[in-house]
Amino acid sequence: MPVLTESELRRILLDRTVPSWTIPAGTVATPAALDFLKERGITPIFAEAGQGVKDASFKALPPGTFVGPDGAILNSKPEGLTHLTGRQLVAKNHPIIRFRGRLDTLCAKIISAQLVGVKEGRDDYVNDLEEILNFTRSLLPAELRNEPVPEMRLCSWDAKEIKDRSHNPLTHFGHRHMKSTHKMGPLTVALNELRATVRETELAAAEAFQDADGTTRREDIIMALNRLSSLFYVLMFKYLPAGFVPEHSGI
Repeated sequence: MPVLTESELRRILLDRTVPSWTIPAGTVATPAALDFLKERGITPIFAEAGQGVKDASFKALPPGTFVGPDGAILNSKPEGLTHLTGRQLVAKNHPIIRFRGRLDTLCAKIISAQLVGVKEGRDDYVNDLEEILNFTRSLLPAELRNEPVPEMRLCSWDAKEIKDRSHNPLTHFGHRHMKSTHKMGPLTVALNELRATVRETELAAAEAFQDADGTTRREDIIMALNRLSSLFYVLMFKYLPAGFVPEHSGI
């Protein structure tokens, strides 16, 4: 469940004061966050489920204006800044913007891996990746709209089953944890690259959603990425070349 903390409000508002602040449905505001709003004379508004809140926190701004990273009101959007949410602008190297970029890269690499499957004539492989691609794409609107991540069920497995298979490949696939090598074949090599890419994306998410006080927001996004990494590892076993016996990784 998303949590609104005092440090998050301080990061967004800085020295700026607005008449009200909309808290999305399903988000829990900490007592310190509510005290912070009270001290600033800002009225908290608790949105109902399904209510759009994209611009609600900046509804007092004049039309066509933006809020800069330092809280200043801007009449135009500088090229060096980008939208965080609504009319709030941040630098393009902001942790959340970096996370969104990593997510975009992950989707692009999934599509590239699909072309490997097409070349190898493996429709099952292409279809598995299409299912994963659609789920991965859903993470961005979930983050932008502050909505829960959709329930994970990919390649006929739920999150718990994916985790179990990734931890126990000997039980499910007859092989111990494998050492990666070019001998695995093009399908599995492509999956290994996706596994590494999604791990980098997860690290970007951990950086983006951790507050200064150590509180972690959007644990659902971080968990989804963790399970995607596990899923790519599981699929590596599924798509090993016939008769190939992987070398044990020693883990």
